[in-house]
Amino acid sequence: MNEMSFVIKNALTREGKLVSIVINQGIITEINKADIKIKDTDYDQVLDAEQSLVTESLISPHIHLDKVLIGDIIEPNQSGTLWEAIQKTWEVKRKYTVENIKKRASEVIHNQIKFGVTHIRTHVDIDSIGGLMPLKGLLATKEAFKDIIDLQIVAFPQEGILKDEGTEEMLEKALELGGMDMVLGGMPHNEFTEEHSKKHVNILLSLAKKYDVSIDSHTDETDDPNSRTLQYLAARAIDENYQGKITVDHICALSSYDNYHAARVIELVKKARINVVTNPPTNMVLQGRLDTGAQRVGITRVKELLSAGVNVTVGQDCVHDPYYPFGNGDMLEVANLLGHAAKMTTISEIDVLYDTITKNAAKTMDVEHQLTKGAPADLVVLHGVKNVHEAIRTTPPARTTIKNGKIISQTSVEHNRFY
Repeated sequence: MNEMSFVIKNALTREGKLVSIVINQGIITEINKADIKIKDTDYDQVLDAEQSLVTESLISPHIHLDKVLIGDIIEPNQSGTLWEAIQKTWEVKRKYTVENIKKRASEVIHNQIKFGVTHIRTHVDIDSIGGLMPLKGLLATKEAFKDIIDLQIVAFPQEGILKDEGTEEMLEKALELGGMDMVLGGMPHNEFTEEHSKKHVNILLSLAKKYDVSIDSHTDETDDPNSRTLQYLAARAIDENYQGKITVDHICALSSYDNYHAARVIELVKKARINVVTNPPTNMVLQGRLDTGAQRVGITRVKELLSAGVNVTVGQDCVHDPYYPFGNGDMLEVANLLGHAAKMTTISEIDVLYDTITKNAAKTMDVEHQLTKGAPADLVVLHGVKNVHEAIRTTPPARTTIKNGKIISQTSVEHNRFY
């Protein structure tokens, strides 16, 4: 018997093949056709998938764990806009404690694990209001889950850099405190002037190169067609030879550009090898609030970006906070929302929707993540589901989450019919 050996038999792959997946020491060592007989006694653990879909586990590439679940302790966002949500958060942020942040973040992480997630990238506010307390809370959370999930933390200057004095220095402290796997965040459109927005971008690139970290920046999260920080960031990334090391989030303004200019910007994003995270849960409700008549959907040009070869993924973003009153961390539900918002409903498009929460998200987080021999055994079993279309359509509650070859969560559902 192999030490720490594990086999998942009767597993149905995305390609429709029935296989057995053999795992040793947390690594996928064999993927065999199902007609090759498996002796259960040869393995320490056996899981019968019963011809259910098994894929690489799901990834949550964009969430704000420091702010999740503050909806019950904060004044309501009466306008429903992004800017009121930011202001409403200030009072709560001043009262943050490590334990409070850790408790709320842990609840959402437990949910995401239950839903098949093993990798999370979270943004954390770094500003003059909360100081480094939000980061300390999430670093404590990361330590608590270090043997269960991979948690990346992005130092996020939500209040701006130039207009929030002292934030640049706090970003440096955050990068030093967080260690080697920290990511540098940004929000260049949240400055007073276009000139300041450009300086914001330049500061990000300077700090990223100094600390040798990647950038994940909230960018042009606005309906304003004159917000052009994405174009400047992409151009500067090329100038600084920082291609492939930058992710941008939201980029809603891209949908407000005329088609000619949007095409130019998308081509520049492609050239800079920038990853894009769209966040339909929040942007479908935050954007377009000032529109009269037909309201904009709120998300970026997902199909055009994908057609241009840009890596696009999708995030939950918020869970029950002033920005978004809903959300539970289920990435299948988030992919479903993207399908609606981006009108991605053909069979091939639905297949891409699943990519946005698996392999595309893995590329954004720069992690090895696929169901193949030699890869880490980070997997999800979607019980009772036969394909990704059915998975996104039904968001099945019965799931088994596997991290490094160990079952870390298993949910079963009993249905009793009384008619």
